[in-house]
Amino acid sequence: MNSPVEELTQRVLAKCPGISVQNARREAEALWATPAFRVSYVWLVSPNRYRSRERINPFVAEFLAQAVMRRLGIRTASELYICTAEQARALSDDFVVKFDRNGKGRTLSWNPSATPTGWCLVSKVVRDAASLAFVTRMIDKGYPAKHHDVRADKFYSGFNPSPAEIDRIKLAMALDGVQYLSIAIARVFLGCTCTPHFGNILVNKAGELISIDHANAEFEDGEELKRMFDFIDRGSELFKILGGVAGLTEGDIRASIDEIPKHPACGSTALLSDYFVKRLRLWKELYSSQATALTR
Repeated sequence: MNSPVEELTQRVLAKCPGISVQNARREAEALWATPAFRVSYVWLVSPNRYRSRERINPFVAEFLAQAVMRRLGIRTASELYICTAEQARALSDDFVVKFDRNGKGRTLSWNPSATPTGWCLVSKVVRDAASLAFVTRMIDKGYPAKHHDVRADKFYSGFNPSPAEIDRIKLAMALDGVQYLSIAIARVFLGCTCTPHFGNILVNKAGELISIDHANAEFEDGEELKRMFDFIDRGSELFKILGGVAGLTEGDIRASIDEIPKHPACGSTALLSDYFVKRLRLWKELYSSQATALTR
């Protein structure tokens, strides 16, 4: 099997036909040296993402993610609830409304120009915070803006940090920082197919990162966790952060699942506990094995 750098080099060559092999490999090595990239690598290169695996009910995925992340010390959006389309249409701009435009309840997305239908997932806008994409464009005027990011800019119009606050924010949003990596690792455990990026993480003026958008998640077989652990150096700061998830208990998982509303939009969660308890046991086993090897 090719090494990750070799695989990445081939992907860079395919994406940029005019690039030399040497430059493609240099770019691949730079990517591989980024801790956050290593965490998301298995999902990023999966040829079957979004297709071969069973999706977790998106309403369930969001409530569960918030409950688990809170137990990991990660802040998320507040005042999350489910409502009807009629109720959603009456809400002010203080709320973000997500719904499935296809009416099947399999995927939830935010589209302010579309009329809500079916069951809707609502959360309150996080005040005094802005997306990392917005902050980056505010600091670096040449940073490219994506359509989805620009649509969300209206939420951050009053975000005007002082120079001292900007310095604090820059430290918080570092891709090799504990906060960013903690969010990335939590998303892996939860099976979130939307890896962390500058559009789904907010930051406030105190330098606290806030994770949002966890509705897209899949059931995994655990093989991706085994591969991910192989990619992470023992004794590194990234490996230590893996210990945060390893520190969760089976009681934490069951309590998090108990916080999911008993609502028709969520359906049955009967098998969810067994799945995530099994996933946690595998995570603990992989972490313990690597930690034991480190002390020898």
